[in-house]
Amino acid sequence: MTAQSHPRRAADPRKPAVRSETREGRRRLSSPLLLGAIALFGASMVASADPPAGAAASEGFGSADGEQSGTRAVITDLRHTGNTVTLKFIIYNDSSAGIGMGGELNADGYHGYRNVSGVHLVDSAGKKKYFAVKDSEGNCECSDNIGDVAPKSQVSLWVRFPAPPDSVAKVAVQIPHFIPVDDVPIK
Repeated sequence: MTAQSHPRRAADPRKPAVRSETREGRRRLSSPLLLGAIALFGASMVASADPPAGAAASEGFGSADGEQSGTRAVITDLRHTGNTVTLKFIIYNDSSAGIGMGGELNADGYHGYRNVSGVHLVDSAGKKKYFAVKDSEGNCECSDNIGDVAPKSQVSLWVRFPAPPDSVAKVAVQIPHFIPVDDVPIK
């Protein structure tokens, strides 16, 4: 095996070897201080990892069960920015079957497929329904090309809407195939 084809050796013998490939480098990499730092860093990564699929399902600004048993939508944010509001939500699939996202959340009148253009905001007091913003080509300003949601997993999604008047503090969020989530505050 040549130096160029060996994965642990430098490709050019004129260049110095990578520190971990020398005796001194291996000794330094195995020092107790470095190993302690790796252990601490690794522990912090585990502690900050996302919770399992169902663990955070009760958090957020509201949640709703889906038509498919073991599925849930959680509203994580509804934020006013300029003349739009952006909705962020997570779909949890704690069931043993996948959720097919092919057109399940789409609405008519938008280009694209596997997006969340069918999600709406409703101002009950003002009797107004807000549809997803679309660009000049008819594409939804939202999550697009969404893959199926595997069993025991989750997917984070977003969609942008025209902003309701400043007097509207809360709206209902309607996600197709999920119970509506009422009284979601606009931040």
